[in-house]
Amino acid sequence: MVWALLACLGILLIVPWQSGSLDPLGLFLAFLAGTFWAVYIVMGSRVSKVMEGRHAVSVGMIIATVAILPFAIWDGSLFDVTPSLFGMGLLVAILSSALPFSLDMVALKHLPAKTFSILTSLQPAFGALSGLLFLKEYLTWTQWASVACVVLASIGTTVFSKKEDPQVGAT
Repeated sequence: MVWALLACLGILLIVPWQSGSLDPLGLFLAFLAGTFWAVYIVMGSRVSKVMEGRHAVSVGMIIATVAILPFAIWDGSLFDVTPSLFGMGLLVAILSSALPFSLDMVALKHLPAKTFSILTSLQPAFGALSGLLFLKEYLTWTQWASVACVVLASIGTTVFSKKEDPQVGAT
């Protein structure tokens, strides 16, 4: 309960209360993104045990392509792709999806899902540090506290969760 409250505090600290209006769709999409990330970690751990990482990523990328292709065709932008634009898109796909997800599959095969979740919970902190170092983007103290609360909640949940007894359910 402590860790859930800490995570909730972190989220409440980052919400733009001063603007006077919260976007319900934005809140829903943020919740949905968090849900999908949790599903990704659980399913990725299982898939990495039965399928080689690069194959799993290839299948996932094909599924994503099939899911987005109708929208690209409907929009008409797909027909404006030049060889240069295609090359840049391919580079972005490799660096932002194929390579990171392949590395995730390797990590999930060798790490427990709990350890992986701790490591991925550090992404907001590294993102904020990268923004500071490379883009000169400065977070307020409240924003840093928000990041710290969420990261600490994830670490606390993982470290202090009850371990399953291997004898439970065994007959």
